[in-house]
Amino acid sequence: MTRELWQYPLLDSHYESLFSGSSLFFILGPCVIESEEITNDIAAEIVRLRDRHAVNIIFKASFDKANRTSLDSYRGPGMEAGLKVLAAIRSSTGLPVTSDIHTPDQAEAAGEVLDVIQIPAFLSRQTDLLLAAGRTNKWINIKKGQFQSPDDVQYSIDKIRSTGNSKILLTERGASFGYRDLVADMRSIVRMKRYGMPIVFDATHSAQFPGAGGGCSGGDRSLVPPLARAAVAAGADGIFMEVHPEPENALCDGPNSLRLGDLDSIISNLCAIYSLVPRTLPPHSSVTEGSERIQPAATHLEEAAKKIRLIIFDVDGILTDGSIIFAGSSLEIKSFHVRDGHGIKIAKRCGLEVALVTGRYSDVVERRARDLGIQWVHQGIWDKRPVLEELLKELSLGPEEVAVLGDDVVDIPIMRRVGLSITVPEAPQEVKEASHYVTRLPGGKGAAREVVEIILKSQGKWQEALARYYV
Repeated sequence: MTRELWQYPLLDSHYESLFSGSSLFFILGPCVIESEEITNDIAAEIVRLRDRHAVNIIFKASFDKANRTSLDSYRGPGMEAGLKVLAAIRSSTGLPVTSDIHTPDQAEAAGEVLDVIQIPAFLSRQTDLLLAAGRTNKWINIKKGQFQSPDDVQYSIDKIRSTGNSKILLTERGASFGYRDLVADMRSIVRMKRYGMPIVFDATHSAQFPGAGGGCSGGDRSLVPPLARAAVAAGADGIFMEVHPEPENALCDGPNSLRLGDLDSIISNLCAIYSLVPRTLPPHSSVTEGSERIQPAATHLEEAAKKIRLIIFDVDGILTDGSIIFAGSSLEIKSFHVRDGHGIKIAKRCGLEVALVTGRYSDVVERRARDLGIQWVHQGIWDKRPVLEELLKELSLGPEEVAVLGDDVVDIPIMRRVGLSITVPEAPQEVKEASHYVTRLPGGKGAAREVVEIILKSQGKWQEALARYYV
């Protein structure tokens, strides 16, 4: 089963699967609207390829290229005329459409036509522009600046989120490498995926040589296919490529634009690679860069935790440290941490459901469950998927409303099926790779309490839960 990573709102019901994570999507079109005729011809071919390959495609064309190198370079028809062209394409083809805005005052008008508003890389930190785009409540595609670290994109995300809009795509388009050159760092895709948002790779602008064309940018379109293949293999969810019937005669970014006639085979190749790549989020444990410890962004974790209504705990290695002591022929001793138990009681008082699902059977687990008032106890379960389905049905929940805490490979199948999967520091690497978050505290020594606090704080319930202790 392929994991569907993206649980937040989609463009609309017609494009329900566009960013589901179940298939590679594409953002395709000319760099700029040159004429209505050429733009319509490109859109018609893109529709044919969409239907031939059964893929999701967003049509892209700029109505104003405000960041051209030279004053004499062609910029486009302007916002009013350009949006009319894009609206007509959207209406006649059914393709969702996107274009870039450069000033805050363009956001409202653009939002009336576009399905996705693109933030240019040069403007990726512009506060007023990001806020205006966010307020449209449309999907926002932030193209990471050539000067930005993947970790610094968090601040651009936060600006859009401050408007109440969490519908965000992130695009990697290369990093400045000295003068007039870019380098595509595939690690950026992995690092930005930790934000929990669809990641796009701009294959054509990553093949650009900025300003190297004598008053315009140069490029090498032969680099586009191998860069796109590498990005899909690294985990990109979508590929951005500018295309033109005759790139040599294109009015903008011709040297790095892909020939429209070459698109068919490239889409086929990229989809084949995508089918081989595991669709899991990178683990949310801290990573080391040089001498610094860098914690991944908490935005995805918090958003996922807000939705949780059921926490499923494994027992051995999660509520205990994994040790089992046998005394005599039938006595089994396990050690539970009092703060974990108190955390579970707080979770239940705050309205969360709690279940224990464990591969072994033990009388002491039944007793611990009674002590904590846990109704849902399933022991001797090695295939935990049917239990998950039963709980979803019994409690009328969606998978995104469930958190799973597991520490071994037997837990992976259900961890991949829920909104929030969590493990402990001593878990095997395979389990960490299937997790959204790795706790700071070990299993049986506060990990469960840590998770309860994260969930309740994300839901704004923690301080209320503690109020009874301050009376």
